[in-house]
Formats: sequence, structure tokens, C-alpha cells
Amino acid sequence: MSVILTACRNSRQRAIERALKKKAEKKKEKRQAKLAGLIDQLGVPDDTSSLKVWTFLLNGKPNSVVFHLDTLDVSNNGDDVETQSEFTESGSKTNFWLGQHHAQIVTQAGASRRDGLVHTLTIDGNVVPE
Repeated sequence: MSVILTACRNSRQRAIERALKKKAEKKKEKRQAKLAGLIDQLGVPDDTSSLKVWTFLLNGKPNSVVFHLDTLDVSNNGDDVETQSEFTESGSKTNFWLGQHHAQIVTQAGASRRDGLVHTLTIDGNVVPE
């Protein structure tokens, strides 16, 4: 008798687990569809996770510096910029010129593990806000 009851209990438990798994998969699909719709609506390119972008005024003119995280390439207003990279004890530094101005991107570990890597752009020693 106890074998039959145990089999029924296990069968019911497996059915509940399957139902919960199916519900979680549907929820995940719905969330991904919503996110894809939002990305399409905003026109965000797919590879933004591998870019760091700063937009600012320099000498009264708008500038956009894009740092490609996977290749460490830098572009300014769509034009590639010649860079010099060096590794330091705390991370790396990428030096380049924006006209007459010296620019530097410093990559360091964040204060906590959740922060990951922190990229900071400075122009002539002044930090450019994100």
C-alpha cells in the first residue's frame, strides 16, 4: 500500500514540477518578446553591450567618442582614432588625441564585483560624464 501511495505522490510532484517549468518558460518568452519590441522601438543596435559611448561638447562642437570594448578601438564622430594602449596595475589606459586635446580612457575594476569594469574618459585631465 505504501508503495502505491509513494508512486502517486512522486507522480503528482513530477506533474507539479513540469507545470512550474512550463510556466517559467512562458514567462521568459514573454519577457524576451517585450524586450525585443522595446529594442526595435528605440532603434538600439544589437551590439551596444560591447560599446561605451560618451557624448559631449568640445570647443562648442558636439562630439561622440565610442570605445569598442571587445577590440579596444576608439572612434570620434564615426572616424577611427589612432590609440596607444598600456596596461597598469589597476587596469588599462588608452591614450589618443582629439584635435589639440589629449584624451584617455582608463579601465579599472569597479568598487564591487557587481560593478564589473568601469571605463572613464578624461580630456586634458577633466572627467567626461557618461
